[in-house]
Amino acid sequence: MTCSILSRIAGFASLPCGAGAARRARGGPPGAVAPAAGHPVVSRRPRAPRGWALFFLLAGTALGAAPVVHPDHVDLPPNPAAVAYKKEITRDPATWQWNLPLALPLVTHGVIRSASMRREVGYNIYLPPGYAAESALRYPVVYYCHGATGSESSDTSVARVVDAQIGKGHIGPVICVFVNAGHYGGYRDRPEVNVMAETLIVRELIPEIDRRYRTLAAREGRVLLGFSMGGGGAVRLALKYPDLFCAAASFGGALGPDPAAATPDRVSDGEDAYHWATANQAKIKGRVGLFFVVGQEDRMFPLHAPFLQHLHGLGLAFDYRVLGGVGHDLWGSMARCGGEAMRFLASRWMPARMASIPAP
Repeated sequence: MTCSILSRIAGFASLPCGAGAARRARGGPPGAVAPAAGHPVVSRRPRAPRGWALFFLLAGTALGAAPVVHPDHVDLPPNPAAVAYKKEITRDPATWQWNLPLALPLVTHGVIRSASMRREVGYNIYLPPGYAAESALRYPVVYYCHGATGSESSDTSVARVVDAQIGKGHIGPVICVFVNAGHYGGYRDRPEVNVMAETLIVRELIPEIDRRYRTLAAREGRVLLGFSMGGGGAVRLALKYPDLFCAAASFGGALGPDPAAATPDRVSDGEDAYHWATANQAKIKGRVGLFFVVGQEDRMFPLHAPFLQHLHGLGLAFDYRVLGGVGHDLWGSMARCGGEAMRFLASRWMPARMASIPAP
């Protein structure tokens, strides 16, 4: 079954698998590009939804491809020192570590005082080449959201993808902030256990980053990127705060159950991504870019079909990649599709960045 056949069945615009040249998906949102060989592509455009959920289940099987060496490939081995703390934590918030200062490549550790949680919280920051020398320039910011058990130090190898894309001239200079939202915080506020992950990011960390660094302190210069719990968190925050973020990219995102099929113990609480996509539909449409990557073997793969169908029903554009032979693997997914995700995000912040450059 070819991409074009699936396009007619499901009512979306697609590009042939293996298209090598970067180009915009026909009818897709700005920044939608065809990846290198082996990356199935879906770029949604508004049409009457037909067989949508079925397509997403078929896509992982019919379009899955063996791993290939992508031109953007960056070797991303996990840093053992950055995840050693995981042996000491459980789901009990009392065991969580909120400040993990480590000397890691490409990033600098910082700390803010969270008033909402009355504690010190760490972050890591990547500053692009030339940041110190170009004192008049302001930079867009990527906020990276870690997955369950993660921290501000667990996934900083992602900075290597950002740095490589800048070095190759594929994207302009950008700041990347690695947050610590609690090892199992879900990017939600849980005041009963003194976990205020959402407030920490939205009300405390972002204003402090804008104060400390030369950022483009507006929604047009601010995006989210995340994996697993952080992928779902990034999407939810972008949909809930469309006046704060202009795009989100999710890798293996925990997008939540379909509310229409919720079981008694997994009922939508009115705070999930489904709710905010509907509630903020008018503010999101044409303003917030959404990019999804998931492995065919990822346990999160089944969660994507109902959520993307929901977005499609609302007429909200998104890009979607299914990686054949990939499970719930940040590093495998990022090595194959991280560069493309960064270019997608850059297409959203680029107008604001260009406008901020001082005239000669």
